Amino acid sequence: MADTDEIDQIKPLIPESSTSESTTVKVVLDDLEDGTLVVPDYQRDSDQWGDTTKSLFIESVINNLSIPAFFFEVTVDGGVEKNDVIDGQQRITTLSEFYKNKFRMVGSDDAPYLSPHSVHYAKKTFDELPLAYQQSFKKYRLAVIKLRSLGDMRLEIFRRINQGGTPLSGQDIRLAYYGSESPSLALIRLAGVYDPERPAAERFLAENGPAKSLGVEYPWKDEAARKMWESWWAEKEISRGQKASEAFLWAVISTQAEKLDTILQNRDALRDLKCRFNGSIDDALDACCAQLRYQDINTDLPPALMPYSEMKDGFFPAFENWVGYVLGLKGPSLPVNKHRALSTEDFEKPNQWLSLYTIITIFNFHKIPNRLFHHARI
Repeated sequence: MADTDEIDQIKPLIPESSTSESTTVKVVLDDLEDGTLVVPDYQRDSDQWGDTTKSLFIESVINNLSIPAFFFEVTVDGGVEKNDVIDGQQRITTLSEFYKNKFRMVGSDDAPYLSPHSVHYAKKTFDELPLAYQQSFKKYRLAVIKLRSLGDMRLEIFRRINQGGTPLSGQDIRLAYYGSESPSLALIRLAGVYDPERPAAERFLAENGPAKSLGVEYPWKDEAARKMWESWWAEKEISRGQKASEAFLWAVISTQAEKLDTILQNRDALRDLKCRFNGSIDDALDACCAQLRYQDINTDLPPALMPYSEMKDGFFPAFENWVGYVLGLKGPSLPVNKHRALSTEDFEKPNQWLSLYTIITIFNFHKIPNRLFHHARI
């Protein structure tokens, strides 16, 4: 029979239950405007939906059709309650863009609209809608699930919630979770930006954007290499969100494997990082990002992994040269889903490049190269 102390430890992982609320689109957009509702800077690219998908979503709203609930995490900053969007970022962004007349609904020939009255909103912006549809849009009630006191379970909750809709990749999630206050993770994200003129990239790099606030600049200086990087990733299904940045993260890890392995085996270190390691690759990548963020914030402590200055001034230029060489040599014939292998050898030594390309083209990519995380499960 369990003793009293053991019984006292039996309790829910999250102490406070979630709550469900109903609010209007107008209230949510007002909260977004005044900053009490926040879409995390490191969320997936908010321009993933095409105009047809956006238009069908707006049709649902103005016709009072059902849409899925939103998930917000409640935080308190200076005594003011704020809500971070955990799930529903693309929908909120679409609502905001449409309300500000930033896109026009597509024509009836380009979207399978349900309403026989779609002629009154097809090819229209918000301001061009009939008043009845404008009022319906602003008064539409959204179901909002509010989460509190997530603590160390926040990342796992984030993963589980985001299994539906347009799924986030593991890289999307870890950059969303660990990205704030970390120039290292901002650089990792920007390393994956193959087209700096995409809307999401422009927002991230804007004068008042997250990159500038962290003092991080767009790292690609060799335009020929960047063009090859863009050609390799552009218009590929796998390139949605932050997937391209994972190649650079793997490059970082390939030179830090022994150091990261030490962290993964140190329970105290994992506890300080608020990470868990159950043997999976995602757990190992999470721990790497958590450590990079930790040392970016705690600059008085010696870094356990590559510091930001080294990553920016020495490591990324080597990666850029390596990308230019390999993709310039055989880029079109190298499948983009092999991006991890592109980054997991010693690309800083040019005399190994040709043999490395041979390794890349024949490697069994279902295995972890070079004893990377020898404790990890595949």
